[in-house]
Amino acid sequence: MNIFTKLNKLTSLTENEKILVIYMQDNPEAFVKLSALEISEACFISPSTIYRLCQKLDLSGLSELKLQVSSSINEYLKENSSIDYNYPFNQNETQNQVVLKMKDLYEQTLVSSSNLIDLEQLRLISNVLKNTQHIDLYTSAGNIYFAENFKFQMQEIGTFINVPIEEYHQLLTASTSDKNHVAIIVSFEGRGLIVERISTILKANKTPIILVSSTNKNPIAEYATHKLYLSSDENHYNKISSFSTRLSLLYVLDCIYTCYFKFDYDKNVQYKLNAYKQLSEKQV
Repeated sequence: MNIFTKLNKLTSLTENEKILVIYMQDNPEAFVKLSALEISEACFISPSTIYRLCQKLDLSGLSELKLQVSSSINEYLKENSSIDYNYPFNQNETQNQVVLKMKDLYEQTLVSSSNLIDLEQLRLISNVLKNTQHIDLYTSAGNIYFAENFKFQMQEIGTFINVPIEEYHQLLTASTSDKNHVAIIVSFEGRGLIVERISTILKANKTPIILVSSTNKNPIAEYATHKLYLSSDENHYNKISSFSTRLSLLYVLDCIYTCYFKFDYDKNVQYKLNAYKQLSEKQV
């Protein structure tokens, strides 16, 4: 996860730590060149504030913090470029302007989504999926099409994903789940009519839950064993369409799929080739 994204997610900061974070966000290139004393003087804080912040970020010290800031600057600056995720174009713009603005919107969404990826969580999720007997994916509305695409990808390499669609079927699947299942729940803010009920049932049945959601407050986050985040700049309803959220979800699910695929890379490639070879052969 991008260090600036981690900074935005910190919730228990002191006033001096908030000053330091704002300085880092506003002056990332200068920050990496300064000593602890120079940073303290620039922010009017004590050096101990810097090291407390490093501890909250699970970093060994200022050197590691500066290294992460340095490696994250380019993506952070790209993500901070101005764009309206909800209304990326207006009525009076030409087709060419609309096309270019949609391109910018997608590029920004991918930068934002990449910055939010927690590589350790992705590794753990891949391992959990690899070692489970059953995988169930719960979602609703337009996200179902992306769930079905993920199911199709996994089936191409011999792994079956169950995607219950109807509410009753989702509740029945959750009720018959157990510790030998893994549940993937895709819910932007936990607003689905039955998503919290499903989560409660799964938790009671000791089923590990992988939550794919926005960074906004989500009532089902407490039930999740693992979490991955979507680009979260779109409004839930006040927008032209879910351009950014759709692309972000596709990106996250593809990241899960590719990390799962590489466990048995050669075997999976051969499995796909053999399957499509059989499909293409003429039946006698």
